[in-house]
Amino acid sequence: MKKVRLYIWTLAGISTVVLIVGALSFRYFYNSAKEALWNGKMESGQRESREVGRLLEQQLQSGLTQQKVIDNLQQSILNTDIQSEYICMYNQKGIELCHPNPALIGQKIEIGNSMILKNGDDMPFSYLLQKGKANGGVRNFPAEKHRSSEIVNIYPVSGTDWMVATHANLGVLQNELNDLYRRFLLGTLLMMFFVVGLCYVLIRLIYRKYEQITESQITSLNLEVNSLSQINAHLRELQESSKNKTELKDVVEEKTRKRIIAYEKNEIITVETQDIAWIYLDENTILLHTFLNQQYSINGSLDDLMKQLDNEVFYRANRQYIINVNAIKSILMYGKNQLEITIQPTTPDSVIISKNKVAEFKKWLDR
Repeated sequence: MKKVRLYIWTLAGISTVVLIVGALSFRYFYNSAKEALWNGKMESGQRESREVGRLLEQQLQSGLTQQKVIDNLQQSILNTDIQSEYICMYNQKGIELCHPNPALIGQKIEIGNSMILKNGDDMPFSYLLQKGKANGGVRNFPAEKHRSSEIVNIYPVSGTDWMVATHANLGVLQNELNDLYRRFLLGTLLMMFFVVGLCYVLIRLIYRKYEQITESQITSLNLEVNSLSQINAHLRELQESSKNKTELKDVVEEKTRKRIIAYEKNEIITVETQDIAWIYLDENTILLHTFLNQQYSINGSLDDLMKQLDNEVFYRANRQYIINVNAIKSILMYGKNQLEITIQPTTPDSVIISKNKVAEFKKWLDR
């Protein structure tokens, strides 16, 4: 159950991050594409009106009459689609000279016909024609005309009062933008689902690997704990057995010391070996510590003392300590393959059984 909740929360976190990043990315890329499409329409309209205007100028310079040039242009644009983009031509008075729909030729653009929006300013389209300069902007119509706004670019034909104009229907452009929006949205959603799914799969794989490692460590730790529990249990049995042996003194070999001469200041004291909890090497001084928390200094070396003590009761834990089995309170795992012995009464330093002596120590306990 905990794993399921963990996966759910992980998926929720990834989904939230991907959603935020995806939304911001979608907004940025869509706006960039929208701006690029808009600028592209403006630039293509300017370029087309300029090229057509220069073509008309070349025809006039070649000797064709103005009427012939107008007829040629009218013939080339006749019945072209006016729903999206088209070309027409006015004079500076606002009269239609050429138009894909011949019925509109001769009509005049009045002041209230439409308005041009450019750089935040509105002006009648007829005023823009009267200026006789290359210009452009968004052409808006009154509501009663029921016409979509247009992007308009005009170019004056040199030597005449003609104004070549390109028109791009904003309704068609808006449909293109809507289609672009849907494509971007679909692409973003697919990308988000893919990223979320991929991240979820990767996290599952990582968690599974981590769980395998963790389970292996837990199994190994359980084995070590079980082994340690067995050692401690055997220690208790050994301590009980040692306390209950009333004939221990009769069995001990003659070479085993029953008491040790110790010194307290200028006084010589004998200490029964059964009363010794541990013996400690402090620099060059050997200290003897009893179960009653009494401490004395003694002569000799730990090696010599170990040879003279009962090996079933005493153990040379390391270079500094000889410990009595009855002084061992507990045995703990320490580092890798080492043991830490808890002694009562407590010792100045931790009593550590190195990994090289662990097997020997276990064998000593298992006597």
